[in-house]
Amino acid sequence: MKELKKILEACNEVVGVDLTDKCRKRDTYAYGRAAFYLISKTLYPRITLEKLGKMVGRDHATVLFSLRNSRETYNNDPIFMSIYNETLSKLGIKPERFDHRREEMITAMPLSIANYVRKLEAKVEQMQIDTDNIKKNYNNNILIEYCSQVPDEFVNEFIQYRVIPFLKMKLITN
Repeated sequence: MKELKKILEACNEVVGVDLTDKCRKRDTYAYGRAAFYLISKTLYPRITLEKLGKMVGRDHATVLFSLRNSRETYNNDPIFMSIYNETLSKLGIKPERFDHRREEMITAMPLSIANYVRKLEAKVEQMQIDTDNIKKNYNNNILIEYCSQVPDEFVNEFIQYRVIPFLKMKLITN
């Protein structure tokens, strides 16, 4: 339930209105609710339509209707696409993971090629995570901060007379 509230708050923030209000303005309320339903159902497939509807004051039939139309709307309406993708971004999820057009293209491929594409995507995603971790560790390293202050013309001298003797003294044991 906490997760759904978090998704709903993100949708509210993106569209700038409270989606529980009884309004039917298409570009804000309807699209915001549709994004909420679609994201919730994608992340938590076992959630009931009734529960999703209760979160925004609608019944299960409205949720079902919205879900059936939202994939086509995503492909054809840039406003809905931006609401959906911005909400995913606010939740810390990369929108590419849930791009329905991409998913349709992959499903249309032969199974062996589709599996290969998915494996490559997983590798790329892992490499991005590793790169982010390296950057984070690099930025938080105080030694690198100090070493970057050494002028270029003294780097070799610094290594020869400071770094190497220190390493020999502290790390290399006989």
